[in-house]
Amino acid sequence: MSRKMTVTLENKLEELNVLTQMLQIFLRPYQMPSRTLYALELSLEEILVNIVSYAYEDNARHEIQFNVKVDDDMIAMKFIDTGRPFNPLAAEKLAPQQPAMDRALGGLGINFVRQMRDMMEYQRQDDQNILRIWFQRKGGTEG
Repeated sequence: MSRKMTVTLENKLEELNVLTQMLQIFLRPYQMPSRTLYALELSLEEILVNIVSYAYEDNARHEIQFNVKVDDDMIAMKFIDTGRPFNPLAAEKLAPQQPAMDRALGGLGINFVRQMRDMMEYQRQDDQNILRIWFQRKGGTEG
């Protein structure tokens, strides 16, 4: 059996706290490893902050759609925005051995998401960025 939650929010950083709480409440019935919950919450934060901070060239109100679907094996998160095209899969991967002070500003969050997810897919359709990220429900061990 699968369950789905869909939320439409504004491109404001203040929305992150509300959305994180909604995700926690939605996932509460599923007893997932803490590592999986951490990966989900950190990915949500990194992607949403990137959209709010970099997707739009103006200060106008824009809607961002977020949905999460849980089935027997996987948790799928989907982000849809109408910002400028950005494919996180094509973004430059940062070398882990490179000292943090020598790295360009930004980019670390996308690398974190890449490392924690099981699958990731991006498409640009009808002037929208559509990013899907999948996580194994039982992925990892308690830690």
